[in-house]
Amino acid sequence: MNRSIRTLYLALAAGFAVLVLMLGYWQVIAAGDLDERADNPYHLAKQRLVDRGRIISADKVILAESIAYREKGTKYYRRYYPQGSLAAQVVGYATPAQGATGLEQHYNRYLAGSYGTGAILDRLRQETKDGADIRLTLDTRVQKTAEALLAGRRGAVVAIQPATGEVLALASSPGFDLNQVASDFASIRTQEGAPLLNRGTGGLYPPGSTFKVVTATAALDSGTWSPGSTFDDKGVYVVDGKSIYNSGKTKYGLHNLTDALTFSINTTFAQIGDQLGGVKLGRVMNRFGFARPTEIDLPRGEVAVSGRYRAGKILPNDQRDEDSARIAIGQENLQVTPLQMAMVAGAVANGGRMMRPYLVRRAITRDGVVVKQQHPEEIDSVASAYVASEVGRMMQNVVSEGTGTRSGLAGLSGAGKTGTAETGDPNRNQAWFIGYAPAGNPEVAVAVVIEDTSGTGGTEAAPIAGEVMRTVLSIDPVQGEPRG
Repeated sequence: MNRSIRTLYLALAAGFAVLVLMLGYWQVIAAGDLDERADNPYHLAKQRLVDRGRIISADKVILAESIAYREKGTKYYRRYYPQGSLAAQVVGYATPAQGATGLEQHYNRYLAGSYGTGAILDRLRQETKDGADIRLTLDTRVQKTAEALLAGRRGAVVAIQPATGEVLALASSPGFDLNQVASDFASIRTQEGAPLLNRGTGGLYPPGSTFKVVTATAALDSGTWSPGSTFDDKGVYVVDGKSIYNSGKTKYGLHNLTDALTFSINTTFAQIGDQLGGVKLGRVMNRFGFARPTEIDLPRGEVAVSGRYRAGKILPNDQRDEDSARIAIGQENLQVTPLQMAMVAGAVANGGRMMRPYLVRRAITRDGVVVKQQHPEEIDSVASAYVASEVGRMMQNVVSEGTGTRSGLAGLSGAGKTGTAETGDPNRNQAWFIGYAPAGNPEVAVAVVIEDTSGTGGTEAAPIAGEVMRTVLSIDPVQGEPRG
């Protein structure tokens, strides 16, 4: 063979090989990522041909399904949401015009049938299999209770199972009707209160005194303090020339650490934070998951990072020069999601072990084959079982004697912590409650936040948390798949 011809042949062969490899990459390997992009016009048009799988709650209620219709002789499908606005931000929507959000986006490759070895051939042939159903951990009975209690307010409720991380309810208010997205998305986007925002995972709030659960854990973990350690409150604690006061400038005098959590004594927790310092307090914050993305099966852009912010950027937890006294009482630019604080309560309830929260148990095909299964997974050990038990006992006191008494569970013991964070308006607050029940064998951990209220965590958030926990505890786990 002529040398120049051989060189040309090898060059053409190499170019063809590269072309095949690139085609294979974009058609097969990267196809899933491209499909999940909300701005992919080919995917959006193709959606109408796909019989997407159903989204089904733990108690077997259909939250999303596809309905067939014909247009110019071609069979198409459109998404329908039988429960309307129920769990709207969690379920999300999938429309050719608006793209996808929530579970509809995160589990798109299963719902659209673009998974497994068979899907590779389907992609090459430009065909799509029927989508798989996804079965949730979320229970509509708990979700409906949470949403009803939030009605007319802005806020969020998160309920999880401490031992597994299963999310039982994730409610955000205000909400919207998922079926309206395709017909009148503009009115949803312009509605007051940002209904598209999932406040449970994407809303950031100052935690107020609920953060004292983290500080109490750090205090006991250090070995310097115990629940019975005594303090003498003078009504003020001064750090770097700046004063920290108790609510109402109350003076508590001699008391112990359990009393400090029960009555939410700022000066005591500020003193503890000051003595711990940013490094020691920061290490415990790291274990609880602050300053890192929360691992939950939702699109990353819908899950905010909890921690300390400066100029819009998240800061590391263990810096020596930080004002650890104010961090310890939930101030100093702390911003947290309700999901993060439910995980804090859940870790204490679960003997110090923090579990990864998840919303989907499994994806299953039309003929009953499980193509994805999720199991409980421990993220970190935030404290020893002993420390978690002692913090839990202190939180029980908050419910039985202190600021969280309105969350009483009608004869069932519970544990919790209230929080009332300032908003800049002296007459308006962000009201919090985190906790779990029953105290002896926890089945549910909750976080509740109510925005822009004149009330406190004890009057506004705690009663909602109590009712949500009562709903969970009243469900027979044999019926459906509500818990575990």
